[in-house]
This record gives sequence, C-alpha cells and structure tokens, in this order.
Amino acid sequence: MTWKGRLTSLSVVVAIVINIEDVLSPMIGLPLLVLAVALAWRFTDSFWKTVAFGLVGGVIAGALIMGPGFRVAMRLVAIMEPTRAPEFSAGGTLLIIVGIGGVLGGVVGIAGNLIRRALSITSVVVAGVVLSVFEMTLLLTDSGLRQEFFELGAGPWVNIALFGFFALGYGIAAMATAEYLERRTADRSSVVTEVQKVPA
Repeated sequence: MTWKGRLTSLSVVVAIVINIEDVLSPMIGLPLLVLAVALAWRFTDSFWKTVAFGLVGGVIAGALIMGPGFRVAMRLVAIMEPTRAPEFSAGGTLLIIVGIGGVLGGVVGIAGNLIRRALSITSVVVAGVVLSVFEMTLLLTDSGLRQEFFELGAGPWVNIALFGFFALGYGIAAMATAEYLERRTADRSSVVTEVQKVPA
C-alpha cells in the first residue's frame, strides 16, 4: 500500500471515531467521513473489499462474541453493585446483541481492518489486540460509560478487565474472519488467473 493509501485509510478511521464520539456536529462529521472515504477509495487498493471484509468480520464477531459477552459483563457488574438490584430483560439483551454487537461491531470491524492493512499488520492476534484497544478506548472516552466503568461494581480494574476480555475475543475473531475472507478472495483470483493462462 502506498503512503497515500495508508494516510487516507487512517483518515477514514479518524472520521469514524469523530462520528461515533460526536466530537463534531453531524453536519461537519458526516461530510468529513464522506470526504475521507472518497480519498481512500481513490488512493487505496481494494478499499471496498477491505471495508466489506471488516464489516462482515465485525458483524459476525460482534453478534457472536461482543454483544453476548458485553451483556454477561454488564450482568456481572450489576451483581457486584450493592446499590442496584440486578435486572434482566430479553429486550435489553436483544438490543445489546444487535445494537452493540451487530451495528457497533460492524463499524469497529471496518476501522480495525483499515488499521490492519494501513499498518501492514500480518498477525491476526496483534491486529485483534489493536482492535480491542481501539474499541475499549471508544468505550472509556464516552462520558456516560466511563462513569459506569469507574463507579459501579467492583471498581474500574475489574470492570475494564471484564469488558476487555470480551473485546479482545471480538477483536481477534473479527480480524481472523476478515483475513480469512481476504485470503479466500485472493486464492480465488489466482485460480481464475491461472485458468485464463491455460492455452485453449
């Protein structure tokens, strides 16, 4: 990947963060994201494949690991919190699995796959660790969530460790899925190329 591809790919990640964290108003944040995507599309090889593979990996890992895992972590924090009575609802669980796991998981998966390619990270585990740190940073910089991390349950170290464990599992699974899809597509392309080279 060229240096322009790396920079524009990372600019998409920055624009994603700006929009998730509401750093700027949507009137500014969304156009910035569109501009970053347009530039990355122009300068990054296989940009849309990278986005698609990150999205699929993020949604799958988010729905199977992050959403359910975060729900378990929330229940454990609630159980350890003496000032609140633990409550459980099927609607709340579904909202977390779909909203946090599926939607947020997909968006974060896109960012993670762009980071993986821009930084040329070849190890799925390293890419997963980077993605989990990225995800936990997003959670901890949210003022409402940060208050819950630090003030509820058994304290910040236990809470962060609980959510971090599932974030790490999500990150590795999302990047492994994205890398697998990328490899399968590359293998399929090479087979087609070899077939085309065979004389009629």
